[in-house]
Amino acid sequence: MTGRGRSPSCPRRNDGAGFDPERVRDGGGFGLTSMRRRVSRLAGTLEIESEPGAGTAISASVPAVARG
Repeated sequence: MTGRGRSPSCPRRNDGAGFDPERVRDGGGFGLTSMRRRVSRLAGTLEIESEPGAGTAISASVPAVARG
């Protein structure tokens, strides 16, 4: 988790099989759909970079909210 003084960000990267993000945008399972919905509810952004055979990088950022 990064983001001290700004929106927290949670980047993740792997060097696995990867996939074509455009092919799974509107279906293909619940994982990415659930992640998009959760981040959206927090007024955040979800960035997905992936390519078949080249792994995947996912970064979720949400606005920082002061406590109190």
